[in-house]
Amino acid sequence: MGNEITEQQALFDLLAALADNKYFLGRRYAEWCNGAPTLESSVAAAAMAQDELGHTRAIYPLLQDFPQAKEQPAEYEPETRTRFCNVAFLDHPFTGWPDFIAANFLLDTALSVIFEFAQESRFEPLRGRARKVLQEEQVHALHSEGWVRRLARTGGSVRGALAAALERAWLETLCWFGPIDDPRGELLRQGGVLAGGPEELRQHWLQRVGPALLESELAQAFLLQQEAAGRWVAPSALPWEKWDAGRRRLQQEPAHV
Repeated sequence: MGNEITEQQALFDLLAALADNKYFLGRRYAEWCNGAPTLESSVAAAAMAQDELGHTRAIYPLLQDFPQAKEQPAEYEPETRTRFCNVAFLDHPFTGWPDFIAANFLLDTALSVIFEFAQESRFEPLRGRARKVLQEEQVHALHSEGWVRRLARTGGSVRGALAAALERAWLETLCWFGPIDDPRGELLRQGGVLAGGPEELRQHWLQRVGPALLESELAQAFLLQQEAAGRWVAPSALPWEKWDAGRRRLQQEPAHV
C-alpha cells in the first residue's frame, strides 16, 4: 500500500515529463539550426528551439514547490539534472531531417495535447502556461504537417526515410499518454488537472496526426484506421511491459556485448 500513487506525485511526474521532453526537443531542434534543408527551415528550427526552451524555463520552476524537489534541488534544474524523463528517441541527436520532422509531428503534437487538456485545469500554474504554449505551438503544428506531406510526396528514398523516422517515434509516442488503466492518468483526470484520461488524450492525438498520415498513405504502416464514428484506432500491440510509468518512457533493450 506504501507504493500507491498520490495525485501530487502524478502531477509532479507529469510536469517533470513535460519539462524534460520540451528541454530535449529544444536541444534537438537547435542542432538543426544550421543543417536544415532550406534557409527557411533553418530559421524555423531556430525559432521552434527557442520556443521549446522557453516553455522549459516556464515549467521547471513549478517543480520547485513540490517536496520531491526540495529533497534533491539539483535534480530539478536542467543544467544539473541527471535523471531525465524524456522519451527514449530524444536521448540521441537526430540522424537526419526526417527524424526532426517525426519528432516535430508526433511528439511535439503529443505535448500540445496535454496543454490543450490543461486549459481549464484546477492547477492554476499549468492552466496559466497552457494558453501561451498553445499559441506558439500552432506554428510548430503547421510546420510539421507541411513537411510530412512534402516529404511523402517526394517519394523514393526521401519518403522511405520519413516512414522509417515516423516508425521509430510512433510506438513510444502512442504509449506516452499511459495505459488506459494508468492510476496516474486517472488521478489527474479526477483531480481536474487534465480534462481527460489517457485514452481520451491518445484519441485526441490520433485525431490530430491521423488525417495527414492517412492522406499521405503513411497510415498503413501503423495499422491506423478511422472508424465510421470519427474515432481513430491503431490496433498495434503496445509494449506496456517496457513502460516506465513514472518517467513516461519505454525502457531500452540492454546493449549487446
